[in-house]
Amino acid sequence: NAAGLVGFATLDKYGRGGTNGGTGGQTVTVGTYAQLAAAVADDTPRIVRVSGTITGNGADMLDVGSNKTVIGVGTNATISGFGLDVNGWGPEEVAWGGDLCDPAERDRFTHVQNVIIRNLSFRNSPDDSVNVQCYSHHVWIDHNTFHPSADGSVDIKRGSDLVTVSYNRYVGTDKSMLLGHSDSNGSQDTGYLNVTYHHNWFDGSNTRHPRVRFGYAHVFANYVDVDDYFIGLGVNGRIYAESNHVKGAKTITEDFGNASLTWASSNHYDIATIRRAQSSGSTMSDWLRADGAVSRPSYSYSAGSASSTPPSAGAGVGGADTIP
Repeated sequence: NAAGLVGFATLDKYGRGGTNGGTGGQTVTVGTYAQLAAAVADDTPRIVRVSGTITGNGADMLDVGSNKTVIGVGTNATISGFGLDVNGWGPEEVAWGGDLCDPAERDRFTHVQNVIIRNLSFRNSPDDSVNVQCYSHHVWIDHNTFHPSADGSVDIKRGSDLVTVSYNRYVGTDKSMLLGHSDSNGSQDTGYLNVTYHHNWFDGSNTRHPRVRFGYAHVFANYVDVDDYFIGLGVNGRIYAESNHVKGAKTITEDFGNASLTWASSNHYDIATIRRAQSSGSTMSDWLRADGAVSRPSYSYSAGSASSTPPSAGAGVGGADTIP
């Protein structure tokens, strides 16, 4: 596993032992969309260093193949006007299987695996900034800065699994992080969508930190200063939350389904900064619905204590500007 990686992306499953991205492969530096597209197109191990701002060519998303580390150089590497799609369902698959993968096709195409996306700023995507879908697995999204996109910042869906989302900064984003795209997709998502979210800084962002359907989210040591809700409780979701510092929010949880949440005593918030809690007659379940039914994950980690300042290791770009 790459240095510093913890959580679900470290686990051995699907014939793969953890996540190390392009380690051992060639290192290339790219500065244009065409160079980036060529460097991430195949499944050959490769460390792809992004220099400066790369602007899109009109496509909403760029498919990223397996065994890649896509990492920004310095503190100003930027993906502008498109997003990165960790998704093996490409044009060839669409030709015989339709627009999107479904459970009947799970074993008929190659799933993307072993991808690291690090130290990049994302701006103005016409869709998602980062999308992980179609049974992709072993993905680490670390130390990026997300600015608003037209849709989500980091969406994980359609049977994807074993992802860690760490030390990212979400600046004024709207639909920040979705886990499971649809209430009706249980046949594809049940048993998948295991994701660790830790040490992220939700900096004036709005919703979905994350919103969880069908998956298991381990949400720890995040710094939460949001306009709307922290955790979205969706259909059959399971969330274990600990050591998060909620500086302010409209509500800690928002109900969209029957998700279970364990809210550990190590989380910190001041009820005076939770706006829904100030409504006349409100009870705790109105702004924090937790049933304590979700067990902590089995991997080893240290959640630490809830920090009253944003993550000390520097969430966002610049905290990890060395190649792992």
